[in-house]
Amino acid sequence: MTTAGMVLLQGAGRTSGQVFQSALKHMLPSPKTARVVVSTAALAEVPGVVARFAGWFSSRGFRGAEVTRVALPGEPGAMSSDEAQATLRAANLIFLAGGDPVVGAEVLSSSGADTWLREARQSGVHLAGGSAGAILLGAWWARWPSELPSDAPFDGGELVACSGVVPLVVDTHAEDDDWGELHLIDGMLTAAGKRGEVSLWGIPTHGALLIDSDGKIEELGDASFRL
Repeated sequence: MTTAGMVLLQGAGRTSGQVFQSALKHMLPSPKTARVVVSTAALAEVPGVVARFAGWFSSRGFRGAEVTRVALPGEPGAMSSDEAQATLRAANLIFLAGGDPVVGAEVLSSSGADTWLREARQSGVHLAGGSAGAILLGAWWARWPSELPSDAPFDGGELVACSGVVPLVVDTHAEDDDWGELHLIDGMLTAAGKRGEVSLWGIPTHGALLIDSDGKIEELGDASFRL
């Protein structure tokens, strides 16, 4: 029986931090022969940012592993569906970069990549995400209107399905806001009858959660907030 891959959810978007690099030693014990695939789905609406921050996702950030970017259907310069799936299947680690979690969730859902990511983990591929990328590996997020209505429940927010790779709902680097959006999503999930399906976590800027193949959660770095 194939052992499921580990999942790393990091508060920050960078791969150079001590917390990320420490966890990476467990996920890529032989980095020189490993292949990392980076998804920038959460940056699909701002393609110029991808080039600007390309250095964040270089081989050096992944302990010298080979790094390839997957451009999912729905992103600028997208690969074909078959090519994108083949790229993900060849990975030892899939990393989801930060950006806008709503944009990323829409790309994952419309392309079918949410299913591909779940299948990848079950086949033994490790997954990691930083900032919005961590949110996308969870089960839910939410979208809010640009102008907040004064009388709408949950500030007018609506649930948005993410990949569901792990049965968590996380927010990242929002410790200075006392995890306000996470509290709103807690209410939305309760109202929708879905609260019992997931656990909710706030991952601080210098923290992370590492989920092993059996679903056990280990806190790394600064302590996370559990709602």
